[in-house]
Order: sequence, then C-alpha cells, then structure tokens
Amino acid sequence: MKEEMSSVDIKYIVDELQSLIGSRVDKIYHDGGEIRIKLRTKEGRQDLILEAGKRIHLTTYIKEAPKMPSSFTMLLRKHLSGGFIDAIEQYDFDRIVKIRIGDYTLVAELFKKGNIILLDPENRILAALRYEEFKDRAVIPKAEYRLPPARESPVEVEWERFREIVGGSHIEIVRALARKLSMGGLYAEEILLRAGIEKSRKADELGEDELRLVFDTMKSVFTAEPKPNIVYENGRMIDVLPIELRWYEGYEKCYFKTFSEALDEYFGRITVEKAKLEKTRKLEQKKKQILATLRKQEEQMRGFEIEAKKNQEIGDLIYANFTFVDSLLGEFRRAVEKLGFEEFMKRIEEGKKEGNRIALLIKSVDPREKAITLELDGRKVKLYLEKSLGENAELYYEKAKKARHKLEGAKIAHENTKRKLREIEELIEEEMKKELNVKRLEKRKKRWFEKFRWFLSSEGFLVLGGKDASTNEMLIKKHMNENDLYCHADVYGAPHVVIKDGRKAGEKTIFEACQFAVSMSKAWSRGVYSEDAYWAYPEQVTKKTPSGEYLGKGAFMVYGKRNWFHGLPLKLAVGIVLYEGDDFVVCAPVDAIKAHANRYIVIRPGGLKKSELVKRIKHIFEKWGYRVREEDIMAVLPPGNGEITEIKG
Repeated sequence: MKEEMSSVDIKYIVDELQSLIGSRVDKIYHDGGEIRIKLRTKEGRQDLILEAGKRIHLTTYIKEAPKMPSSFTMLLRKHLSGGFIDAIEQYDFDRIVKIRIGDYTLVAELFKKGNIILLDPENRILAALRYEEFKDRAVIPKAEYRLPPARESPVEVEWERFREIVGGSHIEIVRALARKLSMGGLYAEEILLRAGIEKSRKADELGEDELRLVFDTMKSVFTAEPKPNIVYENGRMIDVLPIELRWYEGYEKCYFKTFSEALDEYFGRITVEKAKLEKTRKLEQKKKQILATLRKQEEQMRGFEIEAKKNQEIGDLIYANFTFVDSLLGEFRRAVEKLGFEEFMKRIEEGKKEGNRIALLIKSVDPREKAITLELDGRKVKLYLEKSLGENAELYYEKAKKARHKLEGAKIAHENTKRKLREIEELIEEEMKKELNVKRLEKRKKRWFEKFRWFLSSEGFLVLGGKDASTNEMLIKKHMNENDLYCHADVYGAPHVVIKDGRKAGEKTIFEACQFAVSMSKAWSRGVYSEDAYWAYPEQVTKKTPSGEYLGKGAFMVYGKRNWFHGLPLKLAVGIVLYEGDDFVVCAPVDAIKAHANRYIVIRPGGLKKSELVKRIKHIFEKWGYRVREEDIMAVLPPGNGEITEIKG
C-alpha cells in the first residue's frame, strides 16, 4: 500500500494547485507531522494539508484542532496569516514543494521522514517542524536553507541528455530510468511496458531506435491527460495515481475529477483508519491479555479434568482388585514389621531378579512415607502400608473430589473471563463506530445569493445585503432592478439592502429589511440598541454625484423622498432555514426567522466576544441535532460582540 507521494505525484499536484495562487491564508493548524492551512479562495473555503515526508493536497478531512496551539503553529500564524499565496512550485522534480506567501516561503520536504520549514525573505530558517543537522546541511534557526543537489527531470530532460545519462548506464534499463531520472520503479515499469521493451535488458545495450522509443514513451506518459484514480485489489486500496497506468490494467479503480480529491480520499481514509486503530490500541492490548488468561484457564481446566478422572479411576481400580490388593497390603505390612524397610527393599530387588511375579509388580518403594507403588492393569498405584485398602482408595477419591472442585472454580473464572472478553470486544466495536475527531468538510456549491448577507422575510421575499465595498457595489449594479426596493440605515458604512421583487412586498417585509440594515451596520459593534433606516425606489439610487464630488467603491447617492423608520431595534435571530432544497444558517430579524424555523436563538449587541458567541450558538445547535461549522455561523452574524437573550427550541 502506498504510504507517500512520489515525485511524479508531486509534479501533477503542484500543477493542479496553481488554482490556489492569490488565495488568502486564513488560519494555520498543526498536529503531529501535519500542517493544515485554511484558505480563502475564489471558490470559498479550502484547506491545504502538508504532511512531512508524505503528502500535499487539498483536504476535506478536518481533524479537531489541538486545544493548545504549538509554538510552531504560533510562528506560522504570526508570519503567514492574512498573507496571499504568490507561488507554489516543485523543486527540480524532487519531493520538495515551495509555497511563497508574501515575503516568506513555506517548504514541504516530502522525502524520508520529511520536514516543514518556514523561511524568511533572506532564505534563512525561521522555524521548522523538526530541527536536525546532516553532513551537508543543517535545519536550525537562522541557518541558511540549503536544497539538495538538483535532479534530472523526466519532464524537462532533452533527448541528448537522456541518451547520455540513461543510454550510457551498464545497468538494467528499468533501474536506469528509475534512478537516473528519479521517477521510481512503477513509472519506469509503465514506460517499458508501453514501449514493449524488456525491463531486464541493459540500458547501454539498447539500440538508438529502441532508446528513442523509450524516451518518446516517457514523454507521452508525463504529458498524459490527468485521470486521477485510486486502485483497489480485493476491495483494498493499494495506490493512488494522477494518470491511468497500463500496469494496473484489470484492477478495480475509482476515478475523481481532481488529483486532490483522489489523494484526499486515499490518505484521508488511511488517516481515519489509523486514528481508529490508535484509539483501540490499548483495548486490543487488554484483549490480548484476556485471551492469554483464557488459554491458561483452559489448560488448567483440562489438567483438573485429567487429574479428577485419573484419581477416580485409581480409587475404583483399588476396589476392583479388592482381594488381591488387600492381601498384598497385609503381606507387605507384616514383612516390613519383621524385616524393616531396608531388608524389605533388598528382598524385593532379589525377587525381581528371580522373576517373582509379586516383586515385579512393585515399581518403587518409599521408606519415608512407608509406601509402595504397584502396577495394576497398566496403572501405577501408590499404596500406604499403614492405611487400610479403604483408606488408600479414599485418598484417591479425595484427590478426585478436590480436582473436580478446582475444575468448578476454574469454570466460573473462565466464564467471567469470557464475559470480560465480550465486554472488551463490544468496547472495541463501539470505539470503531464512534465518530473520530476527524470530520469531512462537506463541499456544497454556493448559491449566487450567498455572496451577500441574506434572509427570507416573514412574507417570503428574498432580502440581500452587502458584506463589504465590493459586494455593496455588485448588489446595486448587478442585482437590483426596477421591481425591487432599496433600504439603508442612517449609519455611516452601513450595508446596502435590497428587497427582491420588493414593490410587491408588504410593510412587514420592508420593516424587517430596514431592521436588518441597522442590525448589520457598525451600530451593532458600537453597542447601541436602536437606529433609524429608510427605504427608497431603485431609480433613486445612482452613482451620479453633484459636480466636483466623487463616490468610492460601494458608495451610492440616493435622491428624492426617503421613507423613514425611526428607532428600529438592533435585534436578530439565528436559525436553520430551508431554502431552494438546502438548509442554511441564517441571521435575520426575529419575525423573519420565526416564520421559517421552529427553533432559533435571539441575539442583540452585548459584551460577549463574537468568537465566544459563535461557540455558544454552535453548542445550542448541536443539542438540537444540527451539525453546523463555526465559520458558517461567524459569516452570518453582525459585526461586533453580542449576547443571547432568548432560546426558542
């Protein structure tokens, strides 16, 4: 299974990531060997992940950020947050990617253990994921960053140079391609497969035409139209590729629109599986210990069963040979009393030599315990001379009884251990089912109205408001027509607000739009509770100014009668509103939200930081069963701090 990206992969992903040029760095997160950069792009939010020694691509697998950002995170945020990506480039077909953000460069080393390094404008190291020193370079603060020697690129190499470095090699052609041009074994095999050249042939033994065929095939492979795919074998992912390879002909494949999507699915799924395994590692260790205990208990149970059976059978055997055993015990007892044990043992040995049947039955004599061991029906039976036949038999029955008692105890312990095993297996299953601190960032194509602040009035009219100078300009010039109404707060820097098809709207909608205009203005951040606003017709709004005056971007003049609402309350509600088949987080006047949502949160200007207000709203939504991102809530709230005054749920 592929564990890291190749130089070829990096070539294709860097080409694809050129779409990020001009994107703004919003925030940076660090977890282990991973750096995730949250970007604001033309397409909205996108997250770029860099994992030292492994990968770089856009991701939708978002891990929960560490509660305490690392010092490396803080340094990256200090120098890069708010900056714009000016360049993303691969260094000389190596597994190194350089991302230039303003005056700084972020270097992702994707070979071996890898590293992520921040460079200042003078190419000196400001910070690194890991500091280390090598024979030819040092990754330490303030040191000049040194790149490894340049490599030949199969994409850039010319025919003459190719013939020199590959054709002059006295090694197999497959190894020559893989090593001399840093493409790795897979692509070397693919090129030779397409060219029909036996890979084991020596490179310097190929004819000019054959070598030229290899060169042309190589160029065609590395200029192939991207066709990102994940390769599966027996339902298991084994590779992720930017192009289609004949090497994997016949394998199951899944295709993607972009290489980033393919890499994200491949490495994202690996990340999730590894995270699950890590979460259950201690439980699995506990399971191993329980299984070892079970095996030991089962061995003990078998031992107790054997012991109980053996002693029971010996006791029965003594009684089955009652007359013979009782007679022997009597004779031996008298002989010992008369001769003593030493002489008795001597007589037994002499009898064995003479072939005496009784002497041959005696396997051993124990003077200390005054016992003899006989062989009866193939079993060895130890008999104590000072005990009667019944007492000897009872000794074995007692041993059998104790073994059975131990067996019963062992069975209970075994059942308890099996119960513990079931419990630990259930815990492992639950942990595997639990949602990890890795979530998929759902991608949804943004609707045109989401460029603006917006809501549905209680009467069902779409109301739009500008977010900044650019969207204010766009709203009036491109999206306001003669059938609409225009609203504005009597506050400097307030957004333009447009009621679509507003000439048909009732006074309730106009009131809500004007309240929206004052609530989304700078009056909110000043902490006031009421302001004035007015409405007018579209034809009254223009860029024309009195002679000598100039209007900046997003500013317009309003001529003629203004229809005023005085003392409008700065009070809004946040809820989940269904519109055109999708659920949206919407912040709007209370009556407007109330008309379209069963549950909502009422807010007004207050002392709670906006970030904390967002967290509280998100927590309330989660209690209601809604999964909403903090950034979606942040985007719809008015500017400045606030407080929650009512929760309707």
